[in-house]
Amino acid sequence: MKRRSESFFGLHFDFHATPDRAHVPVGATLKEEEIRKICREVRPDFIQIDCKGHPGWASYPTACGNAMPEFEGDPLALWRRVTAEEGVALYMHYSGVWDAKYCAAHPDDTVLRADGSRSEYAARTLGRYADDLLIPQLSELALKYKVDGVWVDGDCWGTEADFHPDTLAAFEKATGIDLGGKLPANRGDDYFEEYREFCRELFRSHVRKYVNKVHRVAPDFQIASNWAYTDHMPEPVSADVDFISGDLNPWDSFDSARYAARAIAQQNRTWDLMSWNFRAQDSIIPCHVPKHPTQIMQEAAAVISLGGGFQNYITQYPEGAPRMDEIMPMKAVGEFARAREPYCFRGKAVHQAAILLSTHDRHRESASLFSRNGCEKIMGLVSLFADAGQSTELVSEHTLEGNYDKYPLIALPELFEGLREDTVEKLLAYARNGGSLLLTGQNTCRIFEKATGAFTAAESGNGLFTCNGTEFGAVSSALTFEAASALTVAGFAPSHRDAKKPFAVVIPFGRGKLALVGANIGKAYFESAQYTYRKLISALCEKLYSPLAAIESALGLLELTALEKDGQLMLQLVNSNCNHGGKSHATWDMIPPVCNITLSVKAGEGTRFVLRPEGRELAARYENGRAYIDVDRVDIHSIIQVIG
Repeated sequence: MKRRSESFFGLHFDFHATPDRAHVPVGATLKEEEIRKICREVRPDFIQIDCKGHPGWASYPTACGNAMPEFEGDPLALWRRVTAEEGVALYMHYSGVWDAKYCAAHPDDTVLRADGSRSEYAARTLGRYADDLLIPQLSELALKYKVDGVWVDGDCWGTEADFHPDTLAAFEKATGIDLGGKLPANRGDDYFEEYREFCRELFRSHVRKYVNKVHRVAPDFQIASNWAYTDHMPEPVSADVDFISGDLNPWDSFDSARYAARAIAQQNRTWDLMSWNFRAQDSIIPCHVPKHPTQIMQEAAAVISLGGGFQNYITQYPEGAPRMDEIMPMKAVGEFARAREPYCFRGKAVHQAAILLSTHDRHRESASLFSRNGCEKIMGLVSLFADAGQSTELVSEHTLEGNYDKYPLIALPELFEGLREDTVEKLLAYARNGGSLLLTGQNTCRIFEKATGAFTAAESGNGLFTCNGTEFGAVSSALTFEAASALTVAGFAPSHRDAKKPFAVVIPFGRGKLALVGANIGKAYFESAQYTYRKLISALCEKLYSPLAAIESALGLLELTALEKDGQLMLQLVNSNCNHGGKSHATWDMIPPVCNITLSVKAGEGTRFVLRPEGRELAARYENGRAYIDVDRVDIHSIIQVIG
């Protein structure tokens, strides 16, 4: 069986077992021939199945005391036997910090909130939960059932700041801070950020504890803490996890994937992302509605084009049987992914444009300890750069360290609070030494206005911006700029007839450049995309750097990622057409192709360009050190292999 580091395509099943949802004993309808059919026909590298969901009930006959009331046979033993015989790795879906059953039975070991209420789900990371249940149960799975690993759900995003007296005392002892009986519960309270960081470190220590203890008894058991070391938690990997993973937003898996995949890829660890095979029930849709395989293929393309593995989530029936009618269409998704695997899996991005996902700023903006709260502006900026054809990475302070000069362009989204002083100094040094620094949003521009004195910004209200005087985009709360030697790329005015003021400018800065955009264009693009924002980013990027590869023209939205794999350049082309996050379309079976594509790439004459997976060689024209290649269409995901 493949290790997770070798696994490219997987399936995830879970059902968050609870007695009130089980109509028959768990395992009663589970059939060996169905498990075998999944393995043989869909051919995943791994399968993840339910073992303990957020309610806290184990869906197998565990000896750890939290088993469901009734079983027919041992369903986990059956899954393990059949997958092992078929050479498919088996992982467990296990809810970590979130465990309603444990919290109900151990109220003093449950997070105590500042208002005196107790969390119904979140166990204390400084409590007994890890030793009493989590570590023994993971060890049982590894040693008794011989499963390959665990995907720990409800972990970083489920943990909460804990105001239990023992946790408060531990904070005062560790920091030397005397809280004087005042809880640092709200923004603006003394030691609010210090206390939140202490609680974050409790979670990091909790993960290290259970990972290390389980690895001691089962060294080959592979562990991931769902969403740890991702965009939810953009910080250095501090635990010996075997892989990084997360499950995407079911209402906008495509844009969620573009954002999350770029955040994880920077960590240089084995990683994959999970797309949901359905749109979730809400006020509009009365029940879960499965997506068409074509829609899931596009979501897969957003992940695999960045070098990661892909898995798809399909719920199990309440007694644990697989939903075969929803699983078997995944055969087409698997075939789609397998055809592209040799040209993307475990590839690494060639450094071009980078967007800063600041650990410092995200920790201060997140409503909980680790979350996506406030991510819209960054997710939107990623989608904007991608839709504008810019090969883009997400970087954080720890991955930028020592690597600033490797990126010809670094863009900053609108910041919530700001950056550490040393980060601002490093970014300015990067620009002085020849880099291009693109600042977007009011707060971000104001921070660098103060830090540089190179420009002045003025509040200009709501209105229109234009790059060429003929196409206009709406913008709110705009800044306009004055600076010596500034090149105006876009102007702003309250209306068409008013005089334009500089809204997007490029300023010489040492040997490099500062570029300013006087609005939060990431959030604006996320909430209501305008094509003029893509025009603006393209116009700015033309002034800021010469990309390795560029989309010269295309009919439709085409994402380009320059990936290096096995010493060769693999240009990933992903069709990003469709209204991904809009509720006016829940599912679709057809994605309009991107047509009439011309790309250019820095290359000498004699370089070969092969379209994958078709294997068709593409003709090239050469001019000024660049090769120009035409591609008639991209349906979902194509790759141009650059040889020579």
